[in-house]
Amino acid sequence: MISFVIPIYNENESLNDLHNKIIEAMENIGKEFEILFVDDGSTDGSIDTISQKQHQYPHTRAIFFRKNFGKSAALNAGFKEARGDIIFTMDGDLQDDPHEIPNFLSKLEEGYDLVTGWKVNRKDPLEKRLPSKVFNAITSRISGLDLKDYNCGFKCYKKEVIQEIRLYGELHRFIPFLSYKKGFSVAEIPVKHHARKFGHSKFGWERYVRGFLDLFTVIFITNYLTRPIHFLGPISLFFFLLGGGIFGYLIFGRWIFGESIGTSPLFSISIFLLGSGIQIFTIGLVAELIVHNRERDKIQNYSIRD
Repeated sequence: MISFVIPIYNENESLNDLHNKIIEAMENIGKEFEILFVDDGSTDGSIDTISQKQHQYPHTRAIFFRKNFGKSAALNAGFKEARGDIIFTMDGDLQDDPHEIPNFLSKLEEGYDLVTGWKVNRKDPLEKRLPSKVFNAITSRISGLDLKDYNCGFKCYKKEVIQEIRLYGELHRFIPFLSYKKGFSVAEIPVKHHARKFGHSKFGWERYVRGFLDLFTVIFITNYLTRPIHFLGPISLFFFLLGGGIFGYLIFGRWIFGESIGTSPLFSISIFLLGSGIQIFTIGLVAELIVHNRERDKIQNYSIRD
């Protein structure tokens, strides 16, 4: 069975066409499916349209949020309710083409656990395409998972992938990276991208700023969550060595030139740096004790093949 998890926020004009195109594509494939709309607090009539579809079609279900909680929350709720062995995510603005579904399934059958789309000929204005290219390049470089399009919402997952991924904040764009760090195999395929017919994008340039901050969050929770001293240790060593170097310079100056240490502003700076290095290292040790106490009675969160 295939589940479609589709977050919706004020996309009422697109819903009928999107619903019909998914049904058409799935009838051609001939597999059992369900469409799960997750309305993220829409105010434009989307709720009424989704409710109508839900009552009219037995394979269509819905989750309604009382307010706008964001795309990650919507996807997380949809993943928990999805019944399928294979889960698709799509945006609700008709820019993703349901006729690409067979290509995702074919790639999945090659043995991959997650297949994500790459909008090769993206039909968005330059002010969206250019920051996205920069974001994708930097994210690929830092994360170690080379993808052309981290922001593409058109993805296909095996169910075991979403069972091990917990989303919050705005981490939805990093699902491929989170899955990759869990040991799942990730592939990327080119997909058609259509110009937006109705409404306007709900995201602005500020999402790329938040995206870079979220990137460092993801790097930390995947690499250092259970070993914080490996993250804080080098920082503390940098501060300590810098402070020690300045203090050594002052001692050398007093020994050679007879300069006073106490009256130099460098003395205060060196003491501050040395103290900061010691404090950061101490925080790292305390964090290690907390992690040890939390993990000692827990089974490690490893991803195990069926």
